[in-house]
Amino acid sequence: MTQFKGNSESNTVSARGSVTAENFETAAAANAMASPAAPVIPEALPEVAEKSNSHRMLGGPLAAVVTHYNRDLSLDLGALKENLRYLVDNGIRTGNGSILVGGAAGDFDSLSVQERRTLVETAAAVLSGKVPLIVGAQSTDLRVVIQMAEIADEVGAYAIQVSPPYYHEHSDEDVLRWYRSVADSLRKSGIMVYNTYWHGYNFPLDVLDQVVELERVVSLKWATPSGGFDFENGITRYAKRIALVDNNLTWPLTFLFGGTTFVTLLGTVWPQFATQLYGLFKAGKYRAAAESMEITKFPWMRFRRKVGARTGGESPAVRAALEICGRPGGPSRPPSRDLNQEERSELRDILQRIGAPIA
Repeated sequence: MTQFKGNSESNTVSARGSVTAENFETAAAANAMASPAAPVIPEALPEVAEKSNSHRMLGGPLAAVVTHYNRDLSLDLGALKENLRYLVDNGIRTGNGSILVGGAAGDFDSLSVQERRTLVETAAAVLSGKVPLIVGAQSTDLRVVIQMAEIADEVGAYAIQVSPPYYHEHSDEDVLRWYRSVADSLRKSGIMVYNTYWHGYNFPLDVLDQVVELERVVSLKWATPSGGFDFENGITRYAKRIALVDNNLTWPLTFLFGGTTFVTLLGTVWPQFATQLYGLFKAGKYRAAAESMEITKFPWMRFRRKVGARTGGESPAVRAALEICGRPGGPSRPPSRDLNQEERSELRDILQRIGAPIA
């Protein structure tokens, strides 16, 4: 079976991927996920995002970074810079990953437009063309989405992430007009369409067909409430035309059907895991990739769901994991709450067992 090395604690993984307690050389990925990733020579970013370059630019893990705060809950830009540099230094580069700033994990709904601008400008300066920057541009206010689109254009971001309008129930025509307005406001950056069905609007494919036809649309972040055929049908319908991002946690299936990208929070903490996993997908080693996910991602997801039952938001578990791995995490902005000591202890045990580089 394929093996990789974890940290100093050892366990054994059977051919079926179950963890025992003998030796922690698992069937996850081909080499040491906790060690530095092999150097990647990034392709130059294009001046304009287009459908024709989307697959090259959006290959690999989409690392959704958190927004860092000081104790007074003001932005901690130093922590953001440190974590972005860590991602780049450990393999997240053009053709081998991309970075999302100010998405749900980045607390976009708790940030002012000025704070969002500051985050985007800071990230663009750090990444400096080394990796495609995706800007979270979601809002219930079209004027704010367009402001974020203009900011993305200014800093040279590859794309903005835009969901349909939410909170109120909206018609198909409302959604079409929404995306047309956003597309008309962009000159260089593209649009990553985000199907946030859990907010009340689930794209019918005939509507999505029209959105994908817009010139500025370069990617689809895809999930469906039922999974199965509906999800697969969307992948095969659009994957040849634009970059397809898996937001459904069925990564091997997505790559099998032509997708190029998967969104990851664990990869924000542990980029070596995400880039090595991407290598398995590119090599067509889907069984080994699935075993890796069972051993690494599944325990992480079970823990995040447990924490999510106590406090909302995507970032609390990520912040704690960053700190356990010796990097800046920082406090959560209300209404999200930090992990308690019992949860942090459990998370440390999980990260150690799955082989993450804990401090």
